[in-house]
Amino acid sequence: MKAYRFRLDSVLRVRQLQERVAAQQLAVAVRELHVAEAELARARRSLEVLAAPAGRVTAGTVQWVLAQSGRMSETAQLRADEAEAAEEVARQATQRWGSARQRTAMLERLDERHVALWRAELDRSEGVALDDLTTGRMAAEGRAQ
Repeated sequence: MKAYRFRLDSVLRVRQLQERVAAQQLAVAVRELHVAEAELARARRSLEVLAAPAGRVTAGTVQWVLAQSGRMSETAQLRADEAEAAEEVARQATQRWGSARQRTAMLERLDERHVALWRAELDRSEGVALDDLTTGRMAAEGRAQ
């Protein structure tokens, strides 16, 4: 009997490559999401730490604090928007990887089923060969007596 060869092996290799690419894209998206979340946390901490002026306060000081607070709020909002966008990219990358994994797994299961059928056929053919060998020996021993 000839050696086992999966007919869709080239398709399986392409699917595995697609899965690896999707996994790498997911890793990049998750890393960018963590960076965006860290930047958002830093912007929020900076805004929380901004202290109100103490002591003798002038109109210029109040204006400066208000302007600084506004800029920091805008930065925090920008970072929140970036984190939200990064989260969406990560969600889409997760879906793409899941789809790629599912397609690959389907072909892997098909290959496993084909291997099992091939082994069963190999076992059956070996059994037939052994039966023929045994029957032939018994016939030869019967003629020898």
